[in-house]
Amino acid sequence: MSADEMNRLIRRGLVAIVAMDVIDGKLNEEFEVSRAIEITERVKWSKGRVAPPADLTAQWDLDPAHFYLAYDGNDPDLHPEDQFALIEADVADVHGKLTYHSSRDKDPWHRQYRRGSEGTAFRWFKGLPVTPPLINRVGDQIGIQGGNHRYHLAHYYKTDRMPFLVLNEDLAAVLDLLPTAVVRTEPAA
Repeated sequence: MSADEMNRLIRRGLVAIVAMDVIDGKLNEEFEVSRAIEITERVKWSKGRVAPPADLTAQWDLDPAHFYLAYDGNDPDLHPEDQFALIEADVADVHGKLTYHSSRDKDPWHRQYRRGSEGTAFRWFKGLPVTPPLINRVGDQIGIQGGNHRYHLAHYYKTDRMPFLVLNEDLAAVLDLLPTAVVRTEPAA
């Protein structure tokens, strides 16, 4: 690894571990730089914000190349896009079946959840989409494996129906539990 290349990427705003993954070809440089810039902008946007934005509309990134982001991680190699199915379901159907660990007793703007909610809220405020939450079946309930803040923020802003990611191996069990769910074969416009 070249120290000059590492320094160049750090000057562009990447943290060292992300810069190393870019150098190794695991991550796309321009995509990661845009994420780093967005984080800086989000911090400025949220600083001093007392109340949440009055009204936001959930917007979803249905690009399979970004589905690995459902895990809030930086390693697409661990979560290839072909392991996911995309479904759509009524939020009320999902919400009534959430496990204790996936549910919330406070709103997304409570200090306990605010930091995670701000990232998604900022993207929606700017008209940018986020990867749908990743769900699975846990007994007779639904667990959120990734995207808890995204899901609860969408619920807070009264989203009626939304997309969810499901691992292919969990698809039949999730569909069996959610009568309003349908598999999406192609992203909606």
